[in-house]
Amino acid sequence: MIDLHTVATANGYKASIMLEEVGLPYRVTAYDLLKGENFKPELLAINRVGRLPVIVDHDVEGEPLAVYGSAAILQYLAEKTGRLLPKEIRARARVQEWVGIIASDIAPAYSGQFVFNVVAQEKQPWAIAFYDRLCSRMARTLEDQLAITPFLAGDEYSIADILAYPVATVSMKRYPGNLDGHPNIARWAAVLGARPAVPRGMSVP
Repeated sequence: MIDLHTVATANGYKASIMLEEVGLPYRVTAYDLLKGENFKPELLAINRVGRLPVIVDHDVEGEPLAVYGSAAILQYLAEKTGRLLPKEIRARARVQEWVGIIASDIAPAYSGQFVFNVVAQEKQPWAIAFYDRLCSRMARTLEDQLAITPFLAGDEYSIADILAYPVATVSMKRYPGNLDGHPNIARWAAVLGARPAVPRGMSVP
């Protein structure tokens, strides 16, 4: 059994989609970030960062194993199940490269855009403009890649696609507001959304 500690955000959905894809049994504990529930002692005991998502795998030798962060969780579950991460060195490298791009470039761009456009009580025009431009550039990166390959890392669906899917279906609905200017992302998102595991994962919590 796996415990999934999560929240209804783009990052949280990445973990639940993966769990649905690989078919491992799991139970969910959801948190309200606005109430500061992510700083509860029981969560800090397994993840000192106090951020989500986190999984705790009880189906391992010895003590239960906690893994924090959507990219790390997806890679861990891929290794555990032998699913959605190629074994061939070049294909694996492409998937891992896109995992890094999403985790280090695309996700932080949209996090910053959310903070300055939605969370900040005092709006800073320079910051809003900066992150809007950055998000536009990151979306163009996805669009250009999906113009030449059916999935982000090539011909096969992988953990890179799972990591990116909530960007297209959650973050990009906030900015730029729709996928009208990104037909390749729209095509790809429709293909992923037709997979039974994906809408199930997007409904958790």
